[in-house]
Amino acid sequence: MTLLYVLCYNYNLKNIATEPKKMTGIIAVHCGAGSHSSSHYAKYNKLSKKACKKGVEVLLNGGSALDAVKVVIAVLENDPLTNCGYGSNLTMDGRVEGDASVMDGRTLIYGGCGAVRNVKNPIHLAYDICVKQLTPLPLGLIPPSLLVGKGALEQARASRVKTVNQKSLISPKAWSQFVKYKKKLEAEKSAELLDTVGAVCLDKNGDVAAGCSSGGILLKRPGRVGQAAIYASGVWADSFNKEAENPVAVCTSGCGEHLVRTHLAQTISEDIKNCSCPTKALSDSITQRFLNSRYLQSVSNKLCGALVLHVDNQTGDISVLWAHTTQTMSVGFMTCLDKKATAVVSQLPDDVPVGVKVNVSGVFHRKE
Repeated sequence: MTLLYVLCYNYNLKNIATEPKKMTGIIAVHCGAGSHSSSHYAKYNKLSKKACKKGVEVLLNGGSALDAVKVVIAVLENDPLTNCGYGSNLTMDGRVEGDASVMDGRTLIYGGCGAVRNVKNPIHLAYDICVKQLTPLPLGLIPPSLLVGKGALEQARASRVKTVNQKSLISPKAWSQFVKYKKKLEAEKSAELLDTVGAVCLDKNGDVAAGCSSGGILLKRPGRVGQAAIYASGVWADSFNKEAENPVAVCTSGCGEHLVRTHLAQTISEDIKNCSCPTKALSDSITQRFLNSRYLQSVSNKLCGALVLHVDNQTGDISVLWAHTTQTMSVGFMTCLDKKATAVVSQLPDDVPVGVKVNVSGVFHRKE
């Protein structure tokens, strides 16, 4: 299999660590890997910048990477442009069922929720599940790391995570797509719309976090849970031993079933963590562990996207990378020293087939 390898340094990321003591963090987001209409590129870029700005505000006010990830993804969930929260793809029976997860690199604790109905911001519930695992329960009970369906909704209500009626979660766009593709499905011409959102973050303490949220594949079966909720598949973050090992955070997008089979978020993290060249390691990881994975041998078009934040402790390099085998991937990033965020919709070249090759791009800072 021929690898398409594209590395871009032309986004002019400022020197975000020239003076390490002033470095107070960086946030990067994606609005999905899939097939984004070129007529909406400006809208995706505007939304990415808006989300990044909110995340930087959290970091500048002393918030942790995990706090920033929660806030950033909630911004994306509240916009009908994305497939999460309000505007999520609908299930076969016309409902919104959200998946979300977060992972705190400082503690290595993950929290996720899947196929949850009536929760306005599933990322808030995932965050709640994550942080409550640090609170001991009576009688030696173990706090859950993943809740789905009715149990997830019950915890949301008990924790005062905002719940709403189903109708308020369905955007006009989502309903229109539901009607359109349900008719096509009946004619055996269904389509997958893959645009899970995600974020990775580095805070002033050198800790990282990752999060993602998704409405799932359009016309999914009720109760289906995708990678956005599943451990090691949607997110991975590790700064547990940051003095000795390189911090890294990853969030993924694409076809959830493919990402779950390959545990792609953790896989990429392990491959890139202590490498000498994160860009090459990322391209090799997706090529060898996803496109050529034995777990996907029966799949012809392998659809994924990944957003990666990598810190090299020895050189001081900080890399923000993204890779996708889909037609497009919408990304944005901002440091706490920047006045404004940068956003771009990454594209496969026109002559490159979807699902069989990977496009790798990114920005980095090398310490002077």
